[in-house]
Amino acid sequence: MLASRRGRLHAHRGDHREDAVAWRTSASGWCVAVADGAGSAVHSRVGAHVAAHVVVHEALRHLTQGLALPAVLAAAADATQAALDTLVAQAPCAPRDLRTTLLVAVGTGPRVALMQVGDGAIVCGGPTQPFRQPIAAHSGAFSGEVSHFLPDAGAVQALHASITALSPEEAHTVLLATDGVEDPWYPLARHAPSLLAALAGEEAAVPDGLQLGGTAAGVLASDRAGEALLHWLAFEKRGENDDRTLAVVRCPGAAG
Repeated sequence: MLASRRGRLHAHRGDHREDAVAWRTSASGWCVAVADGAGSAVHSRVGAHVAAHVVVHEALRHLTQGLALPAVLAAAADATQAALDTLVAQAPCAPRDLRTTLLVAVGTGPRVALMQVGDGAIVCGGPTQPFRQPIAAHSGAFSGEVSHFLPDAGAVQALHASITALSPEEAHTVLLATDGVEDPWYPLARHAPSLLAALAGEEAAVPDGLQLGGTAAGVLASDRAGEALLHWLAFEKRGENDDRTLAVVRCPGAAG
């Protein structure tokens, strides 16, 4: 289940949503990616869209070749960098004009692996395993600062270095969130059970100052879960105006 919603500030100004999301499944497995284009980059929404869709396409393509999941992610990361480099050359534009984060999960059966560059958060856990954030975000010294964006120099190396395989127990549920969701639910690993409870329509202790809308009940069980999640992402918290993108994966075959 996944959805991406334009932030209030962008909606007020009539601006584009800078987040992007992509998802594919096949007989070999599945892959999901979320991306957050940098607000200071003139074509970041394009960079985010290309990064999310290319990495998912390439991951599924390499899954069919029987590669181990870390190798699948490494190959998909390289292909994504190459696609953005080609776009820079053909546009033409500067790499900084396409700056985007990228968070990816890929799985087959009970096996799941992750990678991330930039901010936002991936958290994982399950009934027998507390939620944790296995990859540290590439945040700078100051609030809102990000130390790595695709397709800047060093970003694909940061993606490679972040590749993490999960145990079957913690692969039960995986959440991928851009900072528009992570910030109001911070720390996301601690609040993940409450977030999932709210999506299930259960009473949940949400972070201070956060107000859920009336559409929260039964999102996970909805026949139109993506649409329900899109409405749910309109939750309110003072000062939070970013685009919001959230993917919730209940992994097939995971333990628990």
